[in-house]
Amino acid sequence: MTLLERLGGPDTIRAGIAAEFRALNRTPHPSRHERSAVRALTARLAELGLAPVRDGHGNVMADVPAAPGRTAAPRLILQGHLDMVCAVAPGSGFDPLAEPVTVVEADGFLRSDGRSSLGADNNLGNAAVLWLLGRGLSHGPLRLLFTAAEEVGLEGAKQVDPSWLAGADFLLNTDGFHLGRAIVGSAGGRRETYRLPLAACPAPAGDAWRIALSGGAGGHSGDDIHRGRANALRLLAGFLLARPDWAVADFRGGTAHNAIPAAAEALVVLPEGGEPDLEDLAREAAAYGARDPRLTLFHAPAPRPEQVWSPLCRQAALALTAGLFHGVYAMDPAFPDVVGASANVGRLSTEDGQIQVCAFLRSARPSWEAELARAHDALAGTLGFSAEASGYPGWTGDPANPLAAVLARVYREQTGRTLEVSTVHVGLEPSVLGPKAPGLVMASTGPDILDAHSVSERAPLDTLPDYALLLAGTLEAL
Repeated sequence: MTLLERLGGPDTIRAGIAAEFRALNRTPHPSRHERSAVRALTARLAELGLAPVRDGHGNVMADVPAAPGRTAAPRLILQGHLDMVCAVAPGSGFDPLAEPVTVVEADGFLRSDGRSSLGADNNLGNAAVLWLLGRGLSHGPLRLLFTAAEEVGLEGAKQVDPSWLAGADFLLNTDGFHLGRAIVGSAGGRRETYRLPLAACPAPAGDAWRIALSGGAGGHSGDDIHRGRANALRLLAGFLLARPDWAVADFRGGTAHNAIPAAAEALVVLPEGGEPDLEDLAREAAAYGARDPRLTLFHAPAPRPEQVWSPLCRQAALALTAGLFHGVYAMDPAFPDVVGASANVGRLSTEDGQIQVCAFLRSARPSWEAELARAHDALAGTLGFSAEASGYPGWTGDPANPLAAVLARVYREQTGRTLEVSTVHVGLEPSVLGPKAPGLVMASTGPDILDAHSVSERAPLDTLPDYALLLAGTLEAL
């Protein structure tokens, strides 16, 4: 009997993983708010006959005994993260802290109801692991490791006790986005937050207008940065920067450091009255064409505010947002098809009386990150912003990775296709887990996920059987 037959066939695999995924999404789980998700996961692991433990940082670990006759096999850690970047559609009213994601199956995809991102990153990989545990596979000793706050600088992984990794030979991370690819290295990252006290002054005479760009494709700031999609926040900032006589009463956009802004809006007061001329902004938005077919410009009259941002605050906020580097900075010479360094201007908001601008740097080389960081900090300092930064190291890739070799052999046996071995331009938890366990051989895989970190995030159901075969075949092959 083939492995596919033992797993029940494609329909059974799709339905089983989808059901586990829905269960994992029944509670809200944005970064740093995974408490209810941790409770649900530990209950599920207990249902499977395991004895999960959790630490004070929201990380969960559970050992799975080896199948009969397999106790001498090497120990494998299966690792994923529990949090998600919760992108929210403008005007949807979705509250990521109070509402779970609504999972929909439509047109062969798992997707949300359009109000939020899906959270397939990383719960679809977690769901596949949980579903396989009950399939009677002939595996060696396993350890399940689920971490918290991955999307905000790998915070949970940084706090994992080294004893949770001790005694393992291999670690397979399930946070990949591309079926048919084994990742053996990842970029380092730097989260940047720039703050400036918000000063206001009386609004000038004139008419108020609300201007908004929305419907952009957005996406993951590492996985999608090379696609040339519109950054709605920078587009609107640059447009307003060139019009110093337009007073700004409110300006905001984006959702997270590491998500490409799909929307931005401003409340402005025009001293000359009349309808604002948005032809230049409309032309810029239209230039993105097929890369952002739903990017839409909207404007409408608004009640005139009593106060607007001071001229210095207005100039500083717009100049920083438009002036920070955004896009691909360099390609990786060791892996020519992989981005080597990039930056994303992810969010502008006003919080606690301050203007806050968020950006994210990714780099395979520390020197590239240092160059970008110096330029960003220098610009922010010139404009009066304070700077706060945190980050994580890169994970150096090895094309001869022995776990990747097993994955490649299994993938060819099960699908007849070749598995690509590469690095990836995103942060992955092996970069901070590896130094805690020298000698641990690590790789990362994942199911296909499209447009992660955006409200268009979706996962094709037809690829789930092949991903399950890759995982199951690897468990039995080690």
